[in-house]
Amino acid sequence: MTKLINREVERTSSRAELKKGVERIDEDLSIMDRYAADLAMAEYGIQASMRSRDREHKDEYLHSVPRPMKHRR
Repeated sequence: MTKLINREVERTSSRAELKKGVERIDEDLSIMDRYAADLAMAEYGIQASMRSRDREHKDEYLHSVPRPMKHRR
């Protein structure tokens, strides 16, 4: 009898945790919907920054190395 009660309590608590998680995700999605343009601009800025850092890294480390050493492993 105690095992059945414990199982039911575990199911109820896990359902409550899932419901809280779903509510949190729904809230996050509604925030993202409200600020979609701002998020897109931020993402574009981050991607542009990453591309420029990648280009700088490649220019510094790959283009300055003599060609025979560039592809040596």
